[in-house]
Amino acid sequence: MVKISANRYVSRRITIIRKEVETSTQRLRKRTLKNLEEIFEVATKIAGGKTKHQRIKGKMIRISLNQRQRWLLIAGQAAKIIKNVASNIEEKEIHAQLDELERLVNKAKALLEKALRELKENAS
Repeated sequence: MVKISANRYVSRRITIIRKEVETSTQRLRKRTLKNLEEIFEVATKIAGGKTKHQRIKGKMIRISLNQRQRWLLIAGQAAKIIKNVASNIEEKEIHAQLDELERLVNKAKALLEKALRELKENAS
């Protein structure tokens, strides 16, 4: 029968999860930021007047000043979301939870090691 350390096993799994979360989050963030940046670019072109017409139901219609103002709000909202996605809030929360889990594992390991030392002292 092979003996394995539960603490070591759990600690290794925490490390693996941390790497997977980081990789998945980075990929998702990169894709999300790319899409948001495209939205921002289109909205700023319309708001800034570089795009003069918009296709609606197959017809090209001139963009009014009121519509440009709406697109300016859209660009602002896209910028705000980009800032929030880039600030990495969810990943920090996940890492904080993993740090807490790791702390608990280390505490359990320390208690086990203490009990093992006491057994050795009593056996001597």
